[in-house]
Amino acid sequence: MTDDTERPAAPRALSPRDEARVQFAHEANELAELALALLPIDPDAPRGDRLRRALSLRARLDHLVAGAVIAEREEGTTWAQLAAAAGMSRQAAHERWSGDVTTWASLGRTMHGRASGFNALDAAARLDRVYARRMDDQRGAAVSSGLDAVRFPGAVAAERARRERAADLHHRLEAITTQYRASIDRLKQLTDDRADPGERAAVLRRRAVLQDQMSDLYDDLTGAEPELADEHRATCERYRADATADREYADLLQAKSATRIANDPTAGDW
Repeated sequence: MTDDTERPAAPRALSPRDEARVQFAHEANELAELALALLPIDPDAPRGDRLRRALSLRARLDHLVAGAVIAEREEGTTWAQLAAAAGMSRQAAHERWSGDVTTWASLGRTMHGRASGFNALDAAARLDRVYARRMDDQRGAAVSSGLDAVRFPGAVAAERARRERAADLHHRLEAITTQYRASIDRLKQLTDDRADPGERAAVLRRRAVLQDQMSDLYDDLTGAEPELADEHRATCERYRADATADREYADLLQAKSATRIANDPTAGDW
């Protein structure tokens, strides 16, 4: 017999802060499981097996550290504060982990990705049980009790609206990025084929337009995802600078093409 009692559906995606927190807790638990698996002593294990497994554990630890950075950024921790915690310069911290934060943003700022049917609140409840069993913790909600979705349930609707705005911008960004990558391939093909400079200039100008559009979208994302404004602003400025460089190079190629045609009128017949 099934229970037809209606229960309020848990939000498919929690706030980015909560998603990052649960993701970090999940990775910590996975690492703990791997570490515990190293305890048994197997006299018949292949030579080097212990070292291989220990090195694998270290690789997972690096992943956990990246997850810690992501969770901290979602909570508003600045790069200067992260650098101080890691004992390095702000620039070194940014260079080391900004790519992880950018990737997290591009995947929708959820632990399972935008299109997944998984729910972070369910994952948190499972981790509650794991922690209580392993640590003999009587609270029973060591993970989920710290989430905004549990502490401030009324904020879920506002968070959903913010996510929808950001998701629309990311969707538009994906479409333009596809065109941008195609322009890179096209330019490479023309360069390999030693095509007329004017043809390459045209592709560069089209690519510059796409870079301007991507820059504008990242600028909009600084407001839609303020916790990651530093990352979005840096990407915005990079694409803007790349667009300027492409246009300048296109002008040089166009001038070269014009000179070539002037010296040999048949050179423009392709």
